[in-house]
Amino acid sequence: MSPATSAVRAGLVVAVACAAVLPGCSDDGESGPETTFSLGPAACAVADDPVLMVDEIDAAVAAVEAELGGEQVYFEINATPLLVNLFVADPVAKTVTPYVYVGGELSAEDPLPVESGSAFPASALAIDPQRVLSCITDQLPDSGLDVFFVEANADGAVRYTVLTTNAQGGQLTIEITGAGLVLAVDAI
Repeated sequence: MSPATSAVRAGLVVAVACAAVLPGCSDDGESGPETTFSLGPAACAVADDPVLMVDEIDAAVAAVEAELGGEQVYFEINATPLLVNLFVADPVAKTVTPYVYVGGELSAEDPLPVESGSAFPASALAIDPQRVLSCITDQLPDSGLDVFFVEANADGAVRYTVLTTNAQGGQLTIEITGAGLVLAVDAI
């Protein structure tokens, strides 16, 4: 890891940790603040209207599964500010079929060959659309959120990642939980 990546990661971890400390008042009449620690995304604001189309992922999955007649496995699902992309895996044929969900409409492209990779069922998704991006937008208010990715790691567990770009053009990939807790940050 480069010194720049370490500095960025350390800075964001410190920023998230600092945001997690919330002042409060005790009800026992004593003067002075009481400090409450929260390591979860509850410390971040809830987004009424997410910047990326994370709130459309469930509808997009439902549309794909209705069209294909049942639960599918996905190589990747991603959400941009305009649409949701779903890559439906066919492990037998070793292909991935790209679907695009925009404005409530679903369209598909021809299957693409894929040599390897992990896939996950939609039942593995655990995303809170109002919280999943909240800590990133709170901690990096001057950065744009470009894409929210859902992928499976080598063990098949679902992983959530957000690609951000700052005003100077620098990019970060930020791994988060489905509820928005920041797990890791890497500079690109």
